[in-house]
Amino acid sequence: MSMQQLTAVVREGTAPVHYFRGGAGESVLYLHHIAGMQGWEPALSELATKFDIIAPYHPGFGPSEGLDDVDNGLDLVLHYVDFLDYLGLQSVRVVGHSFGAWIAAELAALYPDRVSRLVLANPVGIWDEEIGGEDVFAQNPGKPTEVLFAEPQMRENLILRDGTVDPVEIYVQEMKDLKAAAKFLWPIPDTGVARRLGRITAPTLIVGSTADKFIPSAYAGVWKRHIPNSDIKTIVHGGHLVNLEQPSRFATVAGSWLIQP
Repeated sequence: MSMQQLTAVVREGTAPVHYFRGGAGESVLYLHHIAGMQGWEPALSELATKFDIIAPYHPGFGPSEGLDDVDNGLDLVLHYVDFLDYLGLQSVRVVGHSFGAWIAAELAALYPDRVSRLVLANPVGIWDEEIGGEDVFAQNPGKPTEVLFAEPQMRENLILRDGTVDPVEIYVQEMKDLKAAAKFLWPIPDTGVARRLGRITAPTLIVGSTADKFIPSAYAGVWKRHIPNSDIKTIVHGGHLVNLEQPSRFATVAGSWLIQP
């Protein structure tokens, strides 16, 4: 399985999209979580054994610029419509995780013909006072993504990688990614997406994680009530960044849904 790191200007005058592409088979658009991507992550590598995985950085995340070009969810959806057009893909399977699940849901609701099957893992975008959730933007400034893991030390192992990467460099990137997400989710993490979810026609799997402090797994039921033809799968002991904590489990759950016709 080969993987490429690519860039593309999908529309004249816009910032280049930085993305990974690897594998073969049916094309899957992977829209990443609130903390960006840790490169070609192990979960993506596993999914690429069965699918053609296309994993772009959102505008303003990772090496991608263009945050000033997008002001709301509709802008982000149009950004990915342009991206799919650039790739020549009319309809794809989509995995959205966290922040990316919100965008994926909006894409499937507003352009249902572009999404054939959908996975929404720990989706952001609906707020329920009775369920609540930790404020990811109000954490220890020295450890801004710790709350996204089932256990705090997992940040040390999976983000800082036991000191093999410059911690200052990692911290700067964490803050850049969270700042980009805050443009859309702070101070109120409710995007209004619930009003549009009934438009989704793609068979949809909603994945919750039992140790997610940011988006508690009870939200999966809320999303299911709004999305026709949807189902729920729960990953035990997973935090918000379950794709990093349990990559094989994440890939198996998503892949078993995506492989269906």
